[in-house]
Order: sequence, then structure tokens, then C-alpha cells
Amino acid sequence: MASVVTAPAKMPRRHLRSRQASAAVMVPPMTKAQQISDVPSPIDHECDIYAIKSSPQQTNVALEVAGEPDCSPEAGRLRKRKESPCEADGDAEGEAVAIVMAAGSRRNPKRKATETAAASTSAAASSGSKDYLTLLRESLAPLGEDELKEWEGWCEVESEPAFFNAMLREMGVKDVKVQEVFTVDEDYVATLPQPVYGLIFLYQYFSENYEDDAVVDSRDVWFANQTTDNACATVAMTNIIMNSPEVDLGKDLQAFKDSTKTLSTPLRGHALSSNPFIRSVHNSFTRRMDHLNADFVLEIEASESKKKTKRRGPAKKTKKSKKQKIDEESGFHFIAYVPANGSVWELDGLKTRPVCIGPLEEGVHWAELVQPEIQARMLQFEDTALTFNLLALCKSPLGILSGELASTLRSFELLNKRTKSVDGWQNLIAGNDQPLLSTDIERLAGFGISGSDIQQAHVDPAFERKVKKPSTDMGELFNLYDDLVTKQKSLMGEYNAEIGSVNEDDDRVQGRKKDHTPAIHSWVQKLAEHGVLADWAANS
Repeated sequence: MASVVTAPAKMPRRHLRSRQASAAVMVPPMTKAQQISDVPSPIDHECDIYAIKSSPQQTNVALEVAGEPDCSPEAGRLRKRKESPCEADGDAEGEAVAIVMAAGSRRNPKRKATETAAASTSAAASSGSKDYLTLLRESLAPLGEDELKEWEGWCEVESEPAFFNAMLREMGVKDVKVQEVFTVDEDYVATLPQPVYGLIFLYQYFSENYEDDAVVDSRDVWFANQTTDNACATVAMTNIIMNSPEVDLGKDLQAFKDSTKTLSTPLRGHALSSNPFIRSVHNSFTRRMDHLNADFVLEIEASESKKKTKRRGPAKKTKKSKKQKIDEESGFHFIAYVPANGSVWELDGLKTRPVCIGPLEEGVHWAELVQPEIQARMLQFEDTALTFNLLALCKSPLGILSGELASTLRSFELLNKRTKSVDGWQNLIAGNDQPLLSTDIERLAGFGISGSDIQQAHVDPAFERKVKKPSTDMGELFNLYDDLVTKQKSLMGEYNAEIGSVNEDDDRVQGRKKDHTPAIHSWVQKLAEHGVLADWAANS
């Protein structure tokens, strides 16, 4: 056993580590346990100072310091000695072992805290990665009908006639078509399907002073304020059709109109924005990413509003200028123009009341009164190259064409009744057969015509008088017949063309509803898994 130099009993413990003591130490050979130990070098140095002989106790100490606790009885006694290393009557070897144990247990507390923090950070990162993947899957999942109805937000709507037509059909409105308008000149407006129920104008929003305008009684004008973001398109369209008595609104919109007729304009707007049926139709062709973007923008606006409220100081007096200052970052806004109760009105959901443009004039199309107003708004942007858009709500051409086809069928019935007893009539019209017959029920349904429509159809009085006139000869009757055949073929062609236009609108809507984000994400993910993205990044 190697000799150990001990200090006097009353000498402080620090003299145990004197240079004189270390000079008399014999360093024992390293045991196998010491060779595999990862105890820091200062602890090994202390073992050398005290020259503890290789023994089972020493082996246990080395293993325990290395992070491999020993459960043997000797190890238990050593741990107990560690708890009370200053016993006065302890032998030198036991005291040395206790010092080694104490030295081994004094690890750097900062290092221990760092390791704990690293472990917790790693666990949090692992948990966060799982949450990220879950969130990603949810954001890429298709949008269900229940989610669409429960979501209380409103998405932006592009100024695309196909989208407005789709909304009208889903709301149950019949025989109304939205189409783009390039001017409101008299000649151009005359080419639109009549009547024109209203105009929707899209422009970059700017605040304007309208309080000085003459206040006209507008109690009989149905008007709703816009009380939520991104709803201006539906608000403008609803303000038009609600003021068109001849339009068939359908069951749901008619019930909404009846239930809100006594409300004030702000409450009416709130009822519109909180109506699940109208809101879900507005959002029917949106994607999940549109909903996430709308929520994100709303959150940013709310945060910015709180910051501005805190920084807001006393209001400064500014001079009013005739020309409004346009904010380049302001969004686009839909407003409506509509004839109602003998006047033309501007219905802007962001204004507190309808603004009367002027009274209707006999012999003048009401859209001509709107032209100066639209031009004035466009002049506000004369220094910038911004675009505008104008849409017209008209009677659907399909309804007009169906009515005219029914009129030709009724005219054919009168003519056939007149020529039934005329000799040689069938030989005269051979090869020039009537395109659409009143008895072909299936084909009539394809053109939206029923038997009652034919009986109630209007016939040109001049045509009816000539057919019933006894002196009308066979040649004149044939000319009437030939004109009817030509007209009916033309109407059938126009009707089919309009059906084709409706189908194109449906294709645009379906294309807008399709969400290619999941497919693109999967494709990019596969590229990353095969290292293609890494190669691109390395070569770029």
C-alpha cells in the first residue's frame, strides 16, 4: 500500500494538498476502471496527490464519477462518507476517498444548466416540428362546406363577371346577368340587354366629403352599410337587386329583404354581413389559403390600429382641398349606381346614406346621369396609371331569347291555322321546315320554354293583322313563313351561344375553386427528398 502523508490533527484541511505531501506520494498503476473513466483531469490530479491505492473502493469511485452509478454496499458507504467528509476520527484513506468523491460531485453548475437548457430546447424543437407539420397539413387540406359556413370572415372578390353571376345563381336570383361595360355612352348602353338594373364601379378607395350634398328623402331606397372588410362587392350587388322590383330574388333573399326592411342602414348591413347564407355564397369559390390570408391581414390591421391609438396626439387642423389625396396603399372598393323611386342613386356601403345624383329624365337612359360621376372619380387618378372596372346588372339574355322564341312559336301557330286549308302550301314550304315545333316538349325545355309560355307569348300586331287578312295571298304568307324560320334559327343560335357563355363562366368559377397548393407542395417535397433542390441551389 502506498504511503500517505497526513497533516496534524488540528491543522486546517488545506494543508493536506501541500507540495510536501505530494513529494512523498507513490503513483499507483491505473486500473481498468480508471482507464475508461471520463472524469475531468483536475479530479484525476487529486487522486494522484493522495495516492489512493487501487482497490474495489477506488474502482467504484471512478465509475461513479464517470456517470455510471454503482449500487454495491461499498459504494453506499462511500456516498455516506461524502455526506460527512469532515469526521475527526476518520482514517486517512477514508478521508481521501471522501475528498475525491466531493471533488467529483463539484461539476460546473453553468455547464449543467447549459446541458439542461439544450435538452429542453431539443425537446421543444421536436414538439414544434410536430406542430408545424400538423399546421401545414391543416392549411393544405380542402375546404369543407361546414367550415365555409362556420367561418365568419369575408374574402376579396375579383371584379370578374363570372364570379358575380355565380353568386347570383347560388343566391337564387333569376334572369339577371352581370357583364363588363366599357363606356356608358348612349349608343353603347343601348346594346346591353334591357333593362339595366344597376352599375357596379370598382376604383381605388379615397375618402370624400359628401355631407354638403343636398339630402333627399331616401326612406324608400333599400340601402345597407358595409360593416365588415372585403364585403363591398356583395353589398353593392345586393343594394342593386333589392331596389329592382321586377327581379325574382328567390326564397332566401326575399325573406332577408322582408326581415330587414324596418332596420336602420347600419343594422341592415350588420344583418347582411352576419347572414350565413349570403356570406357562404360570397366565399363559395375561395380557397383555404384565401381564408388564412384574410385572417392574417385582419390580425395585422388590428395590431396596427392599437399602435396608432397609443401614439395618437391632438388632431391637427388641415385645409380642405377640392381634390382628394389618394393613398397609394389603399384598397379597391365597389360602389353601386341604381335607378329607384324616380331618381338615380349612388349607394356606397361606406357612406352613412344614399347620395342622390339627380332625377330621372324622360327619354334619357338613367346611365347617362352616372357618366359625369364616374368620370369625376377617374380624374382623381389622372396622375397615376391605375385601372378601373365597370359592371352592369342586366336582364339575362336567356330570358329575353326564350320569350322571343315563344313568340315565334305562337306566330307559327297562327300562320299554320291560316294556311291549313290552302292548296299546295305543304309543297311550297317543303325543304324549309320549321326549326322548333310546339309539340317537341323536350327541345322546348332546353330553351327554357313551356306550353304556357307559348300561349302567353306576345305576337306582333302587324303580323297578326296580315295573317288574318283574307286578301293576303299565298306568296305573302310564304314570305311571312320564311321570315319566321330565319328569325327562329337566329334566336336558337343566340340562345346556344349564351348557354356556351354561361358554361365558360362556370369553368372559370370551378377553376377559381381548385386549389393546386397541395399538389405543388407535394411536388416540391419530392424534389427535396431526391436532392434536386440541393443541386439547383448548389449550381445557382
